[in-house]
Amino acid sequence: MKLDGIIPAIVTPFDKAGDVNYAELKRLVELLLEEGADGFYVTGSTGECFLLTDEERTRVVAAVAEAANGKVPVIAHVGKIGAAQAAHLAKEARKAGASAVSSVPPFYYNFQTEEIAGYYGVISDAADLPVVIYNIPQYSGVSINADNMEEIMGQSRIEGLKYTDLNLYELGRIRRKFPDIKIMFGKDESLLYALSVGVDGAIGSTYNFMLKMFKRIWNAYREGRFQEAEKLQHKASSLISEMLRVKNIIAAEKYLLGKKGIDCGICRAPFRPLREEEKRILDGIGDVD
Repeated sequence: MKLDGIIPAIVTPFDKAGDVNYAELKRLVELLLEEGADGFYVTGSTGECFLLTDEERTRVVAAVAEAANGKVPVIAHVGKIGAAQAAHLAKEARKAGASAVSSVPPFYYNFQTEEIAGYYGVISDAADLPVVIYNIPQYSGVSINADNMEEIMGQSRIEGLKYTDLNLYELGRIRRKFPDIKIMFGKDESLLYALSVGVDGAIGSTYNFMLKMFKRIWNAYREGRFQEAEKLQHKASSLISEMLRVKNIIAAEKYLLGKKGIDCGICRAPFRPLREEEKRILDGIGDVD
């Protein structure tokens, strides 16, 4: 599986009735392909995964895979607390056309490392696809590091890591210890700094609406135009800072995508709709290309 470059973790559009809007989802995929997406990460945090039914999660994977039409990889997040439930989603994702599956570590019960390793082993055996660990300790409460990752990899076929954490020291330890694994960075506001650690690319939320800018950062860095890359990263980070004033970044991204002609609706409850003053903040965000 080709896993590198800039990969949007895409939102899940909903219609006015609150159902998944598969037509708009396909339009979003087509738009992002035109803008240079190197893959798609679906039904992750940005996709409101835990607010979707299992059937919806599988149908979203199928819709994205159909729209991508084999041009780029489609990574399906199948995370659950239970190993059997995640394994079932992994099997369905493979049937739906996923190129790889991904999962947060099992959370809530403060599982031990050997239990987390076993969880990924069950997914790996069920999926018959590359597995990408999703490290997002801010939400999961579980930190994947160079030490526990070794035990996890001993029980499963791990080919990638989505590292959504600002601890670049630990990221460097993982890179040195596992030189062959594909590492995708997940903190968009700090992408440039992670590139110097040796990541293979990035999977990010804000790439839904500012993909072109991050592709320019990626290309400038790879071509040695470091000052240009730094200038672009500063601009992107400033825009993200404005977005974060809204608190719900998923709702903010859906609103901004609406300005690009993709009607994503609102987030599912218990998320609340954006307030008018929040929309005004987003209306003030300038050019994102």
